[in-house]
Amino acid sequence: MIRIIKKRTHLIALATLFTQITCGGGSMTIRDIEAVADISKFKDKAIENIEIAEKAISEYSVEFEIPNPLTGPASVYRRIDPNHEDTIICSATLLDDVSSEADIICKCSRDSLSVEECESFTKKYRDEKIRDGMFRIRVSMESGFSPKSMDPKHWVIYIENSKGTVIEPDDIVTSPVTTLEDSVYSAYHRINLPRKLLKSSFELYFKRTTFFGEDLLSTDNSYLVLVFNRKKKTLSRVAWKILPEPGKK
Repeated sequence: MIRIIKKRTHLIALATLFTQITCGGGSMTIRDIEAVADISKFKDKAIENIEIAEKAISEYSVEFEIPNPLTGPASVYRRIDPNHEDTIICSATLLDDVSSEADIICKCSRDSLSVEECESFTKKYRDEKIRDGMFRIRVSMESGFSPKSMDPKHWVIYIENSKGTVIEPDDIVTSPVTTLEDSVYSAYHRINLPRKLLKSSFELYFKRTTFFGEDLLSTDNSYLVLVFNRKKKTLSRVAWKILPEPGKK
């Protein structure tokens, strides 16, 4: 069963991705894709303004959900509330050369940084986040349960290329957990209940070139799949489509 969480307008792209995999002589290991992002349209594209930058970040991102690893049968005894305690809402953003530049522009615009401040931020961003010969996948998480439930150590996380080769991250860099408090209406209680949402993120670093000399971000590799696995059970599979459709650039 295929469940689309984001990019419902990309049903055709998703069908095309499956056609390429099952009929094009590629790997048969891909399955249960929850969301797919078509980033082929941004290949070598210049990010000239905030509008293009925001669109690029949106198109490079896929959304999905995974079970909270620290909740189980005992969770049914907790009070009924709208904090989605049993589910972690996730967004994964592939950050290559193009989307990293878009990320910088979005940050400068969102925080209304001056020219000098933006230049300083850009230098710090490139020095701290960008590594030669590598690309990143940033995973953002939202939970209503516990900061500990969003620790990447709970899962085996890896990517697969179009040949079905499994590639583990070279490094994982985590960010501090932040808290957002508001309220939401509960039909069960018929009142607005306070809600505390926890947000966290971490970045997975991967070598762009495999041991076999394959460039994972080139059109020689038609797609990448991000997989979350826990206790030998696959929880989520999302994909980025790198190869443009025939006849399109």
